[in-house]
This record gives sequence, C-alpha cells and structure tokens, in this order.
Amino acid sequence: MNTVVVTGAAGSIGSRVVETLLGRDDVHKVVGIDLLRCEARHPKLLAVVADLSEPGTVDYAQIVAGIEGNASVVNLAWAAGDTMGLDSQDRPLVAAANSRSTRAVLEVAARCGAASIVHVSSATVYGAWADNDVPLSEESRILPNPELPFAVAKAEAERIIAEWSDVHRSVPVAVMRPAVTVGSGDKPLYQALEATRTPLAAQPDRLVQYLHVDDLVSAVIFAWENHLDGVFNVAPDSGISEDEARQLAGGIAKVGVPGRLAYALSTLGWKLGRRGVPPEALAYATHPWVVSPDRLVSLGWRPAYSSAEALVETDGKWHWDDLPPGKRQNFNTVVALCAAGSVLALVSTFFLARRRRTTRSARYS
Repeated sequence: MNTVVVTGAAGSIGSRVVETLLGRDDVHKVVGIDLLRCEARHPKLLAVVADLSEPGTVDYAQIVAGIEGNASVVNLAWAAGDTMGLDSQDRPLVAAANSRSTRAVLEVAARCGAASIVHVSSATVYGAWADNDVPLSEESRILPNPELPFAVAKAEAERIIAEWSDVHRSVPVAVMRPAVTVGSGDKPLYQALEATRTPLAAQPDRLVQYLHVDDLVSAVIFAWENHLDGVFNVAPDSGISEDEARQLAGGIAKVGVPGRLAYALSTLGWKLGRRGVPPEALAYATHPWVVSPDRLVSLGWRPAYSSAEALVETDGKWHWDDLPPGKRQNFNTVVALCAAGSVLALVSTFFLARRRRTTRSARYS
C-alpha cells in the first residue's frame, strides 16, 4: 500500500496534486497537510490542519498514525509566497518561517520513514543575470538575485534539503525547479516575473518561458512515481522570444516605449495596482533565465503545452491574431492610444498624490 503525504495540500498546486493522487488506484491514502483544511472530500484523504512554519504546534503522531504502507512526501508548503511589497523588516521573518517549514517537512519525512521526497523549488534560484547560460541546465550556478526574497528563500530551502539528503542517502530526493507557472491562480508572483502585462522595452529577442500548471502537476507526479533523485528543471521547452510572447498577449504588451520609461511605468503600475514589475523582480524581467527541461524529458516526462500554448490557454481572453488584419490594425491603434492615456493617467495620479502629501505636510507643520 502507498501513502503520499502532501504538504501545502490546500494551495492552488497542492490541491491539484492531491486530486490527481486520489484518483490513482496505486495510492491508498493521501495525508494532506496545510494551514487550511483541504476542500476535497474523499475516503482516502486524511486532512491535517497544521502550521509547518511553527513546528512545535505540529502533531507528528497524528500524521504518522495516518500512514498506511510505504510513505512518500511531496513538499509544496510555502509561507507567504508573494513577498513583493513587504517592508524590509518583515522579509527576514518570512524567510525564517519558510526555513522552519522546510525543516518541519523533513522531520515528517524522517518520522514516517519516507521512501522518497519530491520538493518543488523554483527556477528563480539560478538568478537573472546578463551572463547566464541560455538555456540554464541543472549544473548551472545557483545565484538568486538578492533583491528578490522569494528566490533567495527557495535557494535556502534547497540548501536545507541537500544537507538532510547527505545524511539520509538511501532516500531519493527530487528537487523540481519550475519556470514561470501560469494558470495556477498565483497571480502576484506570476505578474512580477512574466513579460506580457507590461509596456514593451527594447529587448524583443530575450527568451521567456511559461509552464502550464497542469504540466507542473504532471512533473511532480512523474517524479513521485519514478522515485527520482536529484535536481530537475521543469519547463515545456527552451523558451520563446519576448516579442512572440507579447504578440500572443496583445494589449499594452505590444506597445513599445523607451526602456527606462517602460521600467518606470511598470514599477509605478505595481505600486498603484499590482500591475507591472516591482523593483525586486526587475532583473527577472530584464535578463535571460530560461531553463532546459532535457534531463526530465530524457526520463520520459512530456509536457502537454508549449510556452506559447500555455500562455494562450491561461490568459482568459481573445487575441489580436484571432482578428482579420484590418480590424487588428484598428484595434492596435486604439490600444496604443489607450496605453498612452493610461501612461498619462498613472503619471498624473502619482504626482497628484505626491502634491497632496506635500500640501498636507505643509499645513500641519
């Protein structure tokens, strides 16, 4: 009999993994651990509500008691996945919480005698640098940009897991590094790292990647059922050009403005409405960090969507290329005018707010 312990089971990825596992005949029990109770209702599911970032509150005995037969652990737990916009004093607290959560998951694995572990990390751990390999392989350096807390914390979690793995050499540990994942509902991080919701800067040849959430789930299941050991990039291909991605997205993504203005508008848009690119993620919207999926593909995993297909499938709107050429040109003209108006509106709002603050300060000084 097989039991799979899934942490982060109530999240957008975790709930899909749990649903897939519950539908398999070779899985007899799923232990879903999360801060929130899993929405799924199934006789094979044991839902455990626990805060893994506070290990002292975790009832390990309850988890171990729910194990039937051989156990595996799929780790999707992550505290505060969207750290963009947090005050600098709060970031170390979130980082510490994620470190504690990772150690708690490994404690679960040790106590239940896990036969294997699958840990979902992120391709952001490679960092976005001008001299990156294109594409990046699993042997490429790990150098997350220090200004992006998410990437730094993911790299630290990998370090903790590597230390544990060195001690428990008989347990296969698969570390999955997915590219930007679309369709999961985790919008803030996705919007911060992707290129199709911001004005176009002058780098149309930069490669970008989009991984469909269903393909991430299938990669996690593939790693679990094959007891994979090592690091594996998860991506549908080696990327598409940023220009192609923007053509598929349409809208303001196709409006070209000078590079510095594009970045300034993206930063301002993020502050005002969580649209665009925050300063922490600017490098990831500027430099290449696409990954090669060759290692995982060579073992038999196959994605269902290419980067282009994943982008089109998950953005939930019609596209310019669906229109006849004449109407497409008319719409492009309208979008350009609207984008120009939006730029003026954003700038005006920023300076108006600044002026109000200055006036208020002078009035009460």
